[in-house]
Amino acid sequence: MTNTVSTMPARRSLGAPRRRRRVGGRKSVTGYLFLVPAIALIAVFTLVPFVESIVLSFQSWDGVSPDTPWVGLLNYQAAFKSAPFWASMKNVLIFGVVGFVVGNGVAIIMALAVNAVRKGRTFFRTVYYLPSVLSVVVVGMVFSAMLDPRSGIVNKILGWVGLGFLRHDWLNDPNVAMLAVIGVFLWLHWGFGFILFLAGLQDIPQYLYEAAELDGARGWAKFRYITWPQLAPVTTVVSLLTLLAALQIFGTVQVLTNGGPGYTTMVPTLQIFTQAFTYNNYGAAAAMSVIFGGALILLSLFQLGFSRRRANA
Repeated sequence: MTNTVSTMPARRSLGAPRRRRRVGGRKSVTGYLFLVPAIALIAVFTLVPFVESIVLSFQSWDGVSPDTPWVGLLNYQAAFKSAPFWASMKNVLIFGVVGFVVGNGVAIIMALAVNAVRKGRTFFRTVYYLPSVLSVVVVGMVFSAMLDPRSGIVNKILGWVGLGFLRHDWLNDPNVAMLAVIGVFLWLHWGFGFILFLAGLQDIPQYLYEAAELDGARGWAKFRYITWPQLAPVTTVVSLLTLLAALQIFGTVQVLTNGGPGYTTMVPTLQIFTQAFTYNNYGAAAAMSVIFGGALILLSLFQLGFSRRRANA
């Protein structure tokens, strides 16, 4: 009798973890089932086209013919020898550096200013974020009209304020076309970084600033030792997204200059689009896209690793 009573609790204690494991296993299977639709969509619209692009980069195809003969590395050789392609790579590097440095700098300055004011914060937040929700095509057409050398408002304002010597044919002058496109790009994209930096600033505990003030810290010291470290996770995300947006710029350039004058504002995405849909050279376009995509992946991994080391420092 004594043995029967003593063994029953032991059986329950062994059976309970098994039941918990079975329940946990069923929950895991249910969770994976919820992921199946998303994984299927990613496979159909991302992974399959990515693999097909790599295969196409070793073939010659005009977009119409059913024949797609293998040409080996000829498309890659043509891409590496293409002056317009490397001009576009240089231009997109400029977009990336300017977007990363100037775009993020303007965004964090605007976020600090709006976070400091007590009245009108909602108004400024809406105004600064508004460009991010506008269509790239609409913005491009509006700025094309504003930058027109004869009827554009930009040259007229420069003349009214006595800076007429700065008037240019902004989108057709090789010396200033890149500057004009970069300005439009920054205006269009800084709202996204601004709203994330503002959210990050509002999450910083106020007692940190109060403790710093008791120790005698003032404006720059509080920013350096409290604000900037606390914003490190937000800075990582904003920097990565801004850099990728700058490197993948397409619509703004196409509407404003279509890569011209010459190849002054040409970018890889537009060059790939032109090779495929203007010249019907899909093999060369696929080779360029593989080269450019590989460069983007390497740069993103480097930037992400650098930002994580900075955040953990």
